[in-house]
Amino acid sequence: MTRPEEINAIVESVGRYDSNNLLTLEAYVLSQLSTNSPDPSANLAVLKLYQFNPALTNIATVTAILSLALASLPDPHFNLAISLIAADVASNKYVADLIRIQALLESCRFTQFWAAYDAGIKVPTYDAKIKAGGAPVSISQQFPAFATQIRKYITSTLGYTYQQISLAQFKEYVHLDKKELIAWISQSGCSVNSDDVTLVDFPSTPENIPKPALVKENIKFEQLTKIIGVSRISV
Repeated sequence: MTRPEEINAIVESVGRYDSNNLLTLEAYVLSQLSTNSPDPSANLAVLKLYQFNPALTNIATVTAILSLALASLPDPHFNLAISLIAADVASNKYVADLIRIQALLESCRFTQFWAAYDAGIKVPTYDAKIKAGGAPVSISQQFPAFATQIRKYITSTLGYTYQQISLAQFKEYVHLDKKELIAWISQSGCSVNSDDVTLVDFPSTPENIPKPALVKENIKFEQLTKIIGVSRISV
């Protein structure tokens, strides 16, 4: 992504430690939600400022940063962000919900993730004057590309593990209806198996290609001399 010059001047200088730049950086975080263009370095700079100035922490900005980090999985941005968040912020309901669904995704509990998503993952709207966050909205309302980004992560994760999976299982994992599913299979580089339409094929990768087991026998020198001795006697 191309970072705006004003933001770059802050992030790449000592300005990143100046709390007077927080409003500008917070506005930049929100813009990333609408453009689906995460800037992890800038976002971590915001969290670092909150770490130095706890009273200035805006929960809506924190959840926005975490939402963007979730959408960047498997990159480690989420864990890096969490490491900069104070314990009382991490226990906030909205933040805790995002930590919970991140754990579901990273442990490959995809159906449980979508159940939580459908139940309603809420995040607060941004208001510079309300540090606890404004009225809550669904994460997809605030971040329209969120579900698509998560599906990309799920699909790539499955592709690392499987060469083939049942269509029904894949449908459940990416949480799409039949029409949307067929389109998703095509655009994600997968394909419906030509011999069995109930199966989905993933592109071959170094990770999902079976590797022959390498059997290595360790014979000690003492054992080798015994083997040689026996062979001489038999001759």
